[in-house]
Amino acid sequence: MIALALAAMAQTATQAPCLKDGDTVEGEFRYVESRHPNGTRLRQPFVVTDTAFCFVPVLSPETSPVRGRWIQVHWTDPGTRPPAPGDGVTVVLGSCQEPMTAWHTGDIFCDARLVSRVTQ
Repeated sequence: MIALALAAMAQTATQAPCLKDGDTVEGEFRYVESRHPNGTRLRQPFVVTDTAFCFVPVLSPETSPVRGRWIQVHWTDPGTRPPAPGDGVTVVLGSCQEPMTAWHTGDIFCDARLVSRVTQ
């Protein structure tokens, strides 16, 4: 019984807080291709994290936090040269939202500023 309680406390202590504006995230850069219901082909940029993150939905913060690994990104700097698929990236997130339309296909959608990349 004591071991179970200690394991639960350790898990709670090591769980990262939910993402918020200004947080830095590391992951692998990828593109996901899909089709919008109107027939438009989509090629969306993503940062995929190694571990699941927590995110509190903007439109319904009273609900349980969302957990995921797929962050659809929109580059805030129009001059950003997108990384190559498979590159390791570090990005600063802002204005994160839950997917609200068929254009948003990840666990969350965020503005992102590319901080670094490691070419594979």
